[in-house]
Amino acid sequence: MAKTQINIRVDKDTAEMARQAAETRRMPVSAYVEQLIRNDNERVRAVFMTAAQEVLDEYGDLLDEIEGEQGETRT
Repeated sequence: MAKTQINIRVDKDTAEMARQAAETRRMPVSAYVEQLIRNDNERVRAVFMTAAQEVLDEYGDLLDEIEGEQGETRT
């Protein structure tokens, strides 16, 4: 996968924490930050998908009914 460079500014303490965390994991800081971003986004997606499924489980019949009514008015 092609890589794109971005620049971020963090305070000195945060930069040192990032370096130490990456070193502990034996990976470059850029890979560590990339992993953090991916993990965060995967968690957010999982929460969203769970919530969406709960809405469908709770209101799916109502949504189907509304969709059916709208289809009837279009024809």
